Amino acid sequence: MAVTTYGSENYYSVLSNRRGALQRPLQVALIAGDFLAVLLSYYAASALYRLLVAERDSSIGAGLVVAAVLVTIAYFQGVYDHHRLLNTVWQLRKTLAVWVISLTILTVEAFLLKSSADLSRATTLLFAATGGVALSGLRVLWRFALTSSYAKGRLVDRKVVLLSLKPLDFTSGRFKDLRKHGFNVVRHFVLDPSEEGAGWDREIRDVVRQARAADAEEYLLVVDWDEMPLLQKLSQHLRVVPQPIRLLPDFPIADLVSRPFQPVSGTIAIEIQRAPLTVFERVQKRCLDVGLASFALLMLAPLLVTAAIMIKLDSKGKIIFKQSRRGFSGKQFEIWKFRSMTVAENGHTVTQAKRTDARVTRVGRVLRRTSIDELPQLWNVLRGEMSLVGPRPHALAHDNYYDELISNYIYRHHMKPGLTGWAQVNGFRGETPTIDLMEKRVECDVWYVSNWSIWLDLKIMARTAAALMFQEAY
Repeated sequence: MAVTTYGSENYYSVLSNRRGALQRPLQVALIAGDFLAVLLSYYAASALYRLLVAERDSSIGAGLVVAAVLVTIAYFQGVYDHHRLLNTVWQLRKTLAVWVISLTILTVEAFLLKSSADLSRATTLLFAATGGVALSGLRVLWRFALTSSYAKGRLVDRKVVLLSLKPLDFTSGRFKDLRKHGFNVVRHFVLDPSEEGAGWDREIRDVVRQARAADAEEYLLVVDWDEMPLLQKLSQHLRVVPQPIRLLPDFPIADLVSRPFQPVSGTIAIEIQRAPLTVFERVQKRCLDVGLASFALLMLAPLLVTAAIMIKLDSKGKIIFKQSRRGFSGKQFEIWKFRSMTVAENGHTVTQAKRTDARVTRVGRVLRRTSIDELPQLWNVLRGEMSLVGPRPHALAHDNYYDELISNYIYRHHMKPGLTGWAQVNGFRGETPTIDLMEKRVECDVWYVSNWSIWLDLKIMARTAAALMFQEAY
C-alpha cells in the first residue's frame, strides 16, 4: 500500500489549533450578525412606518422573536457551517426560506396569543422586505470577506482521509479545490487492487490506525466508473470504520447521481432525459422573460433608435435583418437582428461571419462586437418565439448540417431558443469554425435543457452581463 501524507505532524497540530481558534468565534460572529441585522431591519421598518403614518408602532419585541427564531433554525439547518459559507446561491436560497418560515411563525404566534392587533401589517410587510434584503446582503459580504481566508486554507472544516485505487493528480480540477470546499486531506492512501480480501483487511486496519492518529473526521473514496465492482468490495471492508464515508466520483458517476430519481419496485429509476417544463415552470420562465424584456426595451430605446439611424446612414438596405430559425419543437420563426452585413442570407447556404469578414459593415462591426445587433430579439422574446435564456438558434442551413453530424443536436429544440445561454457564458460565443467547437456548444446546450431552473437563468443573465463588458463576439 502506498501512503502519501500532506505536511508534517507539527503542521497538522498548528492547523488544528488554528482552525479551532478561528472557526468558533467566526460562527458566533455570523450568528450575531444575522441577529443584529434582523433587529435593525425591524427598527428601520418601524421607523419608516412612523415617518409615513405618524403613528407609533408596537415595540421591538416582534423583531427579537423573529431574530431568535431565524438564527436558531438557520443554525440547525447548517447555514453557519464553514464549508457552506462560500456557497452563495445555496446560502441565499436557504436563508430566504428560513426567513419566510420565521415570519410565518411570528404571524401564527400573534394570532394564537390574540396580539395581532398590536402588530402593524404595514410594519410587518416593510420588515419582511428590509430583513430579506439585509440577510441577502450579508451573504454577499461573507463571500467577499471570507474568500481569501478560505483560499489560504485557514478555515477548513473537516479533516478527511482520502482513499484511492491509483495515484492522483492533485493539480486537476477534481482535487485541487478540496481544501476550499471544506476538506482538509490529512492522509492519502493508495490501495492495491490486487490485494483484495485478506490483503485489504490488513491495509484497512493500518488506514484506521493512522486516521485515528490524525484525528480524521470522515473518509473520501476516489473511485472511477470502471472501478465500481471494487467499490462494492471496498465498502464491505470499510464497515469497521465508525466515521462517515463519502464517494468523490469521476464525471460519469457524478453526472448520473446528480440527476433526479424516483423509487420503482424496490429500486430507483434515474432520469436520463427530463420531461418538458411543467406548467408552473413555464409560467415562471415566461413571467421572467416578459418582465425583463419589456423593461429592457424601455430602458434601451434611445440606444436602439441610435443604432437604427447609424445603420441607415452607413449603408443601403433594411435596418432589421430577418432570418428563419427553428425554435421550440423545431417550429420555424423569423429572428430579428440589426443588419450588420452587406448581405442578407436566408437560404440553403449560409456562411458564418468571421472576425475579419469583409461582408460586415463599419457600423455592423461595432454592433457585433458589443452584441447590440442582437437586441431586436427582445421583440422575439415578447412574442413568445424566444426566451431570454436558452440554446442560441442557428440558421436553418446550419441546423440541417449539424443535425446529421452531432447526435444530440436535435435535443436543443426541447426548449425555446434564447438571446444568451449556458454555452455562451462558458466561452462558446460567436463563430464555430470546427465540428469540435460546435459539439462543445451543443454539449452545454443539452446540459442546460436537462438542468434548467429559474436560478440558473438568473445566473446566466448575470454572467452574460459580465461577459459583454470584457469579451467580444462575432
